[in-house]
Formats: sequence, C-alpha cells, structure tokens
Amino acid sequence: MTRRPHILFVDDEPMIIEGLGRMLRPCRKRWEMSFAEGGAAALDVLRSRPCDVVVSDFRMPGIDGAALLEHVRAEYPGTSRIILSGQTDEHNLLKIMMLAHEMLTKPATPEQLIATIERLLAVPAADDGEERVPVAFGESLPSPPHTLIELVSALDADDASAASIGTIVERDPAITAKVLHLVNSSAYTAGRNVSDVGQAIALLGPPTLRGLVLLHDLIRVFDAGGTLPAAWIDTLTRHAIESSRLARLLGDGTEWQSHAFTAGLLHEVGQLVMASARPAEFRDALAAWKEGDSTLQEQEKRMFDVSHVQVGARLLGRWGLPDAVVEAVAGHAAPLPSGAVTSAAEAVALAHAVVEAEDGPVCGALAGATMELDATVRDAVSRWHRDRAH
Repeated sequence: MTRRPHILFVDDEPMIIEGLGRMLRPCRKRWEMSFAEGGAAALDVLRSRPCDVVVSDFRMPGIDGAALLEHVRAEYPGTSRIILSGQTDEHNLLKIMMLAHEMLTKPATPEQLIATIERLLAVPAADDGEERVPVAFGESLPSPPHTLIELVSALDADDASAASIGTIVERDPAITAKVLHLVNSSAYTAGRNVSDVGQAIALLGPPTLRGLVLLHDLIRVFDAGGTLPAAWIDTLTRHAIESSRLARLLGDGTEWQSHAFTAGLLHEVGQLVMASARPAEFRDALAAWKEGDSTLQEQEKRMFDVSHVQVGARLLGRWGLPDAVVEAVAGHAAPLPSGAVTSAAEAVALAHAVVEAEDGPVCGALAGATMELDATVRDAVSRWHRDRAH
C-alpha cells in the first residue's frame, strides 16, 4: 500500500492549529496530518516519523519559524518547507525566502494552501529513484563577480529603475533564478506565476532587490577558492544569454515566448548548483567530459548519480517557477523537434543545440544532432545571427 504524504502544521496559537485542522478535514483521505503547537513540539514530531511537507508560522516564541526551517533544511533535506505567516516586511521576507520553498500570507484560503502543498508533493523527493538529487546540491548559486559589481552599482544609482536593473539581471542566470524565486511567493504575486524578469523586478522594487544582493549575500563571488577553470563560468553565462535570446525569437508572438526566454537563461542552472556545492568533484567531471567522448550528463551521473539537468529542474520546480519553464529546463537535452517549434521546451532544446553548434559545447548533450529547420525556425536563427553581429 502506498504511503500517504505526511504534512506537519506548526503554530504557537492553539486556535490557529484548531482552525487549520477544521479547514483541512476534507484532505484526511489524501494526507496524514500532524499539528504541533510551537517549534519544540514540531521537532518532536519530525524525530518520530518522516514528514513530506512542513507548514510553519514565522514568529513564534522559543524556536521560531526561521530556526525550525533551518533545522529542517539541515536534518531533513527531502522535506519541503512552507511559511504561513502574516510577517511581510522586507527583512522578514528576505529571511523567509532563504529558508522556505514557498511563502503564504495569512489568512490563506484552503484552495491556496492545498494547491501549494500538492505542488510541492508533486516534485520528486530527494530519494526517488532516477530523480534522486543528492543533499549536497542545495540552493546557493554563484554569479560572475563583474555582474555582481555592476548590479550593486545600478541599485545604488539615483535613477535606479526596473528597466535599468532588469537589463543587468537578464544577463545573469544565477541572479535571475533568485529574483524569480522571491517574486513567486504569494506575498508579491497573489497566486500568479511570474516568469518575466522585468515584471518580477517591478513587483519587487529596487530596495528588496538590493536586500537580496547585499543583506543576505545570495549572489556570491563565484569560486572564491579558484577551484574551477577561470573561463568556465563566463562561457556558461554567454551560452545561457545567447540561448535565451534565440529561444525568445523562436517563440516570437506566442503565449509562451516569455517562458522560453526565462528557461533559455536558466537551462544550465543545474551546473551552477553542482559547481557551487561540490566544486572539486564537478571540476573533475568537466575534465573527464572534455577528455572523453561522453556527455557531461553521463560523467555527472557516474560521479554524483544525478545530472545537472535533473538538479536544475528540481530546484526551479521547488522554487515555484511556472511548469512550462521547469519542463523546458528538464528537456533542454531532449531530441530536437522537427518542423515548427510549438512550445517553450522545444524552443529551448533547439536554441541550446544551435548555440552549442556555433560557440562550442557546454554539456555536449546534443553533440552531432541533425537539425532540420523549417522556414520559420530558419528565419528566427537568421535574426539571431543579425542581432549578434551588431
């Protein structure tokens, strides 16, 4: 018999705990639910049985929500983490988004809470067979130092705007991932999924973005120890930029154009996660791939039992990015489409292959693949070539 998911709800107010129990009564056949009054009681529950999702208040006496989620992240990495709180000031938001996969503001509707839990349950757990993602590959993404310096300078300018900041953010996959992670909390989007970088920055505003960069050091100087090849991060970033530009052209005029651009920028984000978490071993995987005739994915699976494709898609799925973006990241190494491009996933796979063919491989997933381009696709590629020449 399949085990039902176990959801733990935590709040220091007995009336809120009772209200959650009543509100979620219809879910008893789908989930096993535990209710803990405060952080200490929640830790007792976690020690006693596996838990798939923790839903916690933020401000609690004793062990507060931040301390509880820090413990869950360290000791139970396969458990998804949700903050359900009325604390929405900038400092708390930044702290929350460092620790939680999702944030819901009180009072959340039953539909919001249930949908958020179900979406996180749908993301493969850390030990689910082929989709297993080792604990070491967490959520801290490196950025090129020059981009960080440029972004901080733009944020400090008197005429800082969403447009000026967005121009910089769109050039960097790591910063883009963090911005979209934060903006896809319900505190900003009221249940909508946002994948457009300009819209995300307009919703966040310069002060919060400055906090992301400066207060919590989310965007770290890449490879401070000098472990990885110096040119690797810049090569990967250029590949992501060009892939995103071509993917957007391939989706010109479609409803999925914005998703294609975002996924093009983020499709190699799994490599950044691996390089950040395990730099020495990832360097060895890169070297083995360059010297051999396999793909980088194959080398990663030999060394880590997982590939950057899986790591990146899982991370973005947990962060709440739109399904179309996650699917495109997960499918960027899939067989190339023939004929017209009809989805963000097809656009990203094709853009990735075209850019690798012209600029050199960054993972070699589709090395030697035959590309049969229809007239519409050829036109988009020609426009991309013209844009690059200027």
